[in-house]
Amino acid sequence: PSTNGFVYRGHSAPVTAAKFSPAGTYVASGDSKGKLRIWAWDHEEHLPKIELQVLAGPIKDISWDFEGKRIVVIGDGMQSPENAKVVQWDTGVKCGDLGAHARKKGSSCAFRPCRPMRIATGGAEDATVMFHQGPPFQRVVGDGIVSEKCHERGAIHSLRYNKDGSVLASAGTDGSVIFYDGKSMHLMKKVEKVHKSSIFSCAWNRNGTHLLTCGADGFARLVDAMSGETVHEWDVALTQLGDDNVRNKVPMGAMLLGCAFLKGDIPIAVGFNGQIVVLSVPSSIGLSSLAEVIDKPLVITGHQAPISAMTFGAPGSNVIYTADTDGVLVEWDGLTGIPRGRVKNVGEEDVELTGRVHSGATITSLAFSSESSKLYSAGWDDFIRISQGQNCVNKLKMKAQPNDMTCGTSLLVVMTVEGLVLVKDEQIISELIRLPYTATAVCISKDETMLYVGGDDCNIYIYTVSLSDSVNPLAESHVIKGGHMKAVQSIALSHDRTKLAAADSRDVCVYSTTDYSTIVSKGRWCFHTQRISCLTWSSDDSILASGGNDDDIFLWNIQKKMRRIHYRFAHRGGITGLRFVGGNAADGTGSIMLVSVGNDGCVNFWDVKEDVSNKFK
Repeated sequence: PSTNGFVYRGHSAPVTAAKFSPAGTYVASGDSKGKLRIWAWDHEEHLPKIELQVLAGPIKDISWDFEGKRIVVIGDGMQSPENAKVVQWDTGVKCGDLGAHARKKGSSCAFRPCRPMRIATGGAEDATVMFHQGPPFQRVVGDGIVSEKCHERGAIHSLRYNKDGSVLASAGTDGSVIFYDGKSMHLMKKVEKVHKSSIFSCAWNRNGTHLLTCGADGFARLVDAMSGETVHEWDVALTQLGDDNVRNKVPMGAMLLGCAFLKGDIPIAVGFNGQIVVLSVPSSIGLSSLAEVIDKPLVITGHQAPISAMTFGAPGSNVIYTADTDGVLVEWDGLTGIPRGRVKNVGEEDVELTGRVHSGATITSLAFSSESSKLYSAGWDDFIRISQGQNCVNKLKMKAQPNDMTCGTSLLVVMTVEGLVLVKDEQIISELIRLPYTATAVCISKDETMLYVGGDDCNIYIYTVSLSDSVNPLAESHVIKGGHMKAVQSIALSHDRTKLAAADSRDVCVYSTTDYSTIVSKGRWCFHTQRISCLTWSSDDSILASGGNDDDIFLWNIQKKMRRIHYRFAHRGGITGLRFVGGNAADGTGSIMLVSVGNDGCVNFWDVKEDVSNKFK
């Protein structure tokens, strides 16, 4: 599947702003450390043009000139004398001196898209819009010449010129929208209380006739630039809650932080909870002759925190479940790669619209029971939550923090910091089973007769499972010693239950489950450089995939032990989940897809068929 998505990983700090060049060939992006990178969008390698340290603090906004030759950035100047800077796009040379806002804090900037050139900058605390002309750019000052103090208080969150540069709009903390003459910088119109609270963003439509605004009140509004009247509004918070609900306050997650117009003059808004809402515009408004009409609002979801776990739904359902460190669960369509929606707690109202199933705690593991078609999630809120579809219907309280889970057909084994707990039919069926070592990984066979546990003592413990024995449901049958030099971090049993793969922070080893002899010993598959967090077998058990905190994925073949396939930089921050989909790797029939998730918040689909057939034939 492909969603035509792209992730740029050139920054070493969180990205705070990004803008396309007028020609659409380059992107200027800034991060929280004040670094500006300009890189190619239309080149398959996305090569960087230049990297500059332009500010001492976070960059808050970026704007290109209409020629694509100059860039203005604004943000937090901290202790340096500048909080805004205009530079040449290819050399980084300054093109003038911009005015400094109060406490060296700026929040927005805009370049006039025609000559004579103008730059407007907005302060983060002084409610001031500063105007500059050039090049070289200098601040224009004087009462009656420019209108700097039109907002009553707070920050100027957004400054935007319309397409022909004739009008500049500003929006800020006071909930007002100000329109200025784009050339003379005089006040044209002030529209007060467009929103009841702060306006965080505004955007012009293609023709420059309407301005889209969004703010902390959960509303998006469309303002006619000529009359200043609000011609339409969307209650985005109510859209996410459901039209049958009534809200008495603004949910924190529905506060709108950004807005824009897509191709076809389709308005969108982005909320604090990370969800993108595509808004429907009545045809009677007539944004432009090319405007597309959407029947009803569309909510696009996903993760904005590191993904910590992944599992598949029922066989043949093409459903993927992912969970992140914020406690959010997302259901995906495995065929298209498009998210179907977030899992919601039933009976526990999410009044803040955060979408968190586990009360903001990291979800450490997911497991799906094929017999009951239920999804189990374990979180650091010390609960095992049980979901069906997109509804969380039940929860079980753990006596200790759960770190991992494994599910057979209906039996669930929960690994906690103090031992193991058995769960079946949504009930805890055993007391806490304490172990003489600290368990670090668990895996159960599909017939639920054998349990494999990795320990911090570098050993792998094999237990027979007997649910009829309520006193001691786990009986130790064997211990694999000496196979690892470090604590075992992940375990995976092959589908035919004849091979057991285990990994630590360096080695991937494979053992026979018949006599527990070593098939692949330590020192052979030892190319990971950090903790190996996940293992998975292909459907025919011929290929083993491993992913680690070193951002790398390796594919191994039992028959070709000296060969390997290496995918570098798969996920920034490390891989947290791997699963194979379909295909027969041994004879090359069908497609062989590998699904991976990681700490970069992405779900990646890898078509490995060609690499497997070329490397392991």
